Amino acid sequence: MKIKNFIFGLALGALCLPDAFAAEVDTNMAELQAMDKITGRVSIIDVPVGGAVSFGTFSVVVRSCKTRTEEEAPENFAFVDVSDKSFNNEEYNIFKGWMLSSSPAVNAVEHPIYDVWLIKCFDGEVKKEMLMSEEELKIRDNLPRLNEIQAQNAALMQNSFAEDEPHNISFKEAIYKEEVEPEVQNRVVEKVEGQPQNLLNIDEAFEIDEEVVNIDAQDFEKALRAEKEKLDLNQKDIETLENEVQSNLENDDFSKAINAELESLE
Repeated sequence: MKIKNFIFGLALGALCLPDAFAAEVDTNMAELQAMDKITGRVSIIDVPVGGAVSFGTFSVVVRSCKTRTEEEAPENFAFVDVSDKSFNNEEYNIFKGWMLSSSPAVNAVEHPIYDVWLIKCFDGEVKKEMLMSEEELKIRDNLPRLNEIQAQNAALMQNSFAEDEPHNISFKEAIYKEEVEPEVQNRVVEKVEGQPQNLLNIDEAFEIDEEVVNIDAQDFEKALRAEKEKLDLNQKDIETLENEVQSNLENDDFSKAINAELESLE
């Protein structure tokens, strides 16, 4: 910033070389023009020397404002201090230097949303509530730059991660692993009369005992054939029983028909 102000001072001297001995008059007010680049809204703001005015997330403080007498070439000089709160709601300085009303682009405020430049310096009625105290101005002088805040936040995040490293939980574990208390896993389900039992509440420790039997291939085939013969016999028994029932049904019908004929003959 010091190098920038020095270069700007050289440029300012070069611009004002013909009027190097022009008289400068201190004033108590600065008229600034502010623009919102997003909406295109332009506002005229009057800031007292030593006072602050807000525009959007901007806070504009004028430290000094000078003009020239009517006999001299018209020019206005203001030392302006601009801060912003658009990053994480932390106030930081984005501009501090001299502005010229005749050449606003020489030392312009660089911001993607807002723009502020000087129109003129004049004497006017100063509202005391707009003025800042000496303590507030000192605090203003110590505001950090945006890059300093970003570096500080990055360092804090890195230190925070380093401190919490033993307690880190991996993303994969958080998704695929659910810790359950032992007493919940092994709890006994109590059946209450009049209420259905929760069949889904199964103890994870429950295991099914399986009996493993070793058998020869030929013996296994014989066993299968024996089972098949039993099934065939059972099927034959079922068919025989069905035939007997059907036969009985048919005989009963035949006897009924004969009795009916006899009765008709009588």
